[in-house]
Amino acid sequence: MNFLIYFTGKDATNDFERSNNDDAREMMKKYVIGEVDVTTVPTKHLYIAPGLGGTNPKDEKPGFLIKILQLLMPLLILGLALAVRTYTKKE
Repeated sequence: MNFLIYFTGKDATNDFERSNNDDAREMMKKYVIGEVDVTTVPTKHLYIAPGLGGTNPKDEKPGFLIKILQLLMPLLILGLALAVRTYTKKE
């Protein structure tokens, strides 16, 4: 079963043929219906989510700003907490 999970979504034909896994061969008899004609398989298109690249560099400025804010915001909160602690501390 690990064999199936490891190669999910991939062509594992060569690896399957090299394996001596009798359980996998028994499962194959149960589930294989026929051979796939590779000429009918559509080509795989890579999906690029918005904002994850593949766009014009001008469009990535908001993403850069968000990354800077993600870095600076925790530092600002920490600085504010330290300032409040320092000025409200009783001596």
